[in-house]
Amino acid sequence: MRVPLCIVMSDSRLFYPLNETIASRNKEIEVPMSVHLLLMLILLLPFSLGNATERPADEPRLKSVFSPSRVTLGDRVSYRTTAVFDPSHSVFFTLPDSTGLMPFVLVHREVKRPENGIALLHTELAVFAVGEYELPPVTVIFRDSTGKETTVLSAPYESIMVEALTDSAMTELLPIKPIKQAYPSWMKYLPAVYVSAAVAAVILFVRLLMKKNIAPSRKPIDFRKEALKQIRRLEKNLEKGMRPEACYEQLSFLIREYLEGAYHIKALEAVTREIGDELEGSGVPHADMLVGLLDQADLVKFAESRPMTEECRVSIDQARKAISSL
Repeated sequence: MRVPLCIVMSDSRLFYPLNETIASRNKEIEVPMSVHLLLMLILLLPFSLGNATERPADEPRLKSVFSPSRVTLGDRVSYRTTAVFDPSHSVFFTLPDSTGLMPFVLVHREVKRPENGIALLHTELAVFAVGEYELPPVTVIFRDSTGKETTVLSAPYESIMVEALTDSAMTELLPIKPIKQAYPSWMKYLPAVYVSAAVAAVILFVRLLMKKNIAPSRKPIDFRKEALKQIRRLEKNLEKGMRPEACYEQLSFLIREYLEGAYHIKALEAVTREIGDELEGSGVPHADMLVGLLDQADLVKFAESRPMTEECRVSIDQARKAISSL
């Protein structure tokens, strides 16, 4: 086998054409370094973007928007800040004071929590300066279960353009806050109240006079029938086992009540002797029998007599005869 002379021989002059040929070929296929860097960036870009956009699950997210982006002087702007956070945390919204809000004026502020882990601050601002302004930042405070607080400022990237009022734009001017209705004055109702009270007093007075002068006729009470009815009731109670002492006590009371109602004698307040004297002077029939029953009841009352049930029946019969024959 024959070996090429340019490879076997050690003369450098023979190697020179071969080296020059190889170098020229490598130069033709050499790739610039900038191309290598560009390819590496393209390959690493998805990984870098993925790492940049990934956030921890418990990291809060804020978003602030407003509308409209162009208003005229005095118009109102709807400003909303939404916070998405860990449901176990609590969130609070604060706005700058009136000086920090300038040239805006706070008209309305409302916090809503549509669902767990989401809070929405809705404010309504009025602007009173011409120009381009950024919306005031909202301070959002997140507090975890341990009491640790994290404060974040949230504001929209865009700015609002406030234009001056023109003749075509001045169609309606709204106040900063809704106009409150005036409280009703009670003074204008006082005359009607006084008149109503006077009419009611007159009607009441007239009704009282009519009741006094035209009293309804009452049915006269028949004291004799009432006394006999009570005697029958007393007799039934005695048959049911009433004690003789209680029987004489009730018998004395119904006789006194009967005498006072039928003959207008103060029998309920007087003693038996006074009742006997008054009955004797008035000529009431069977007065001695009634007084005797009262004396017997007094003896039982003061424990000077211990009557039996049969004696009570006899006394009840005597009272019935004395009252029914009057």
